[in-house]
Amino acid sequence: MSPDIEDRFAIQDLLFRYARAADQRDVAAFASCFRPGQVHITGPGFEVRDAQQNVDALTAMFEWTMHKVHNHEYQVQGDRAEGYCYCLATHVQRKGDMRIKIDWHIRYDDELTREDGAWRFVRRHLDVGLIETVPLAP
Repeated sequence: MSPDIEDRFAIQDLLFRYARAADQRDVAAFASCFRPGQVHITGPGFEVRDAQQNVDALTAMFEWTMHKVHNHEYQVQGDRAEGYCYCLATHVQRKGDMRIKIDWHIRYDDELTREDGAWRFVRRHLDVGLIETVPLAP
């Protein structure tokens, strides 16, 4: 397999691991997607610098999530990469007796680095393009 293909698969795997860690509320797996001790996520009105902080926020806001990663494109130059991926993040929130589904249509703009043969995020910027909210049946 060519290095380019190997990099593409390794970066795609990183995107999937990040989504799975967020959905499973797995702090260690989430932190492992970033350079050791260097979680850095920005978005509209927030900045996260800690894996536990991110997982706690998801847990407090939503009873369930599913992040579905879509199109992605990254330009690799040596041990650094920049690019983007799209994600449809489905969240379920409870308000009293009602459950609400909130879909965020996200574009992540990323900087990555390869260290010890593994790709990790240096920085992720989350841009929410559209939010859809639907009440769920009881």
